[in-house]
Amino acid sequence: MARGTKKVGMAGKFGARYGVKIRKQIKSVSRHRAHPQRCPECQQDAVKRVASGIWHCRHCNLKFAASAYNIRTRSYTREEATTEKAKFLQEDNANLATELGKKPGEIHEEMETEEISKGE
Repeated sequence: MARGTKKVGMAGKFGARYGVKIRKQIKSVSRHRAHPQRCPECQQDAVKRVASGIWHCRHCNLKFAASAYNIRTRSYTREEATTEKAKFLQEDNANLATELGKKPGEIHEEMETEEISKGE
């Protein structure tokens, strides 16, 4: 078996093959998979990966689905995304209004009247 190096770690077995980016990704994934993860139920470091996206806690015998290489899934919901987009649009509209020297509501009304007149 090939010996890993200090710089590339577990990806050292690939030598100079496959490219730097892919070897770094493999190193990152291997490092996370090798160590036991924390269980979301019993909070013990006893979760091991069974298969891609399937994890098993050896302490409380919980089997659950998560992401393929890490049990921490994105906690970014659709509602958060839409509220952030709405905030961004409001700020953008307010910035545009200050540039034109008008109130934010006035710009929106002008845009609607322009669209109606173009449609006629």
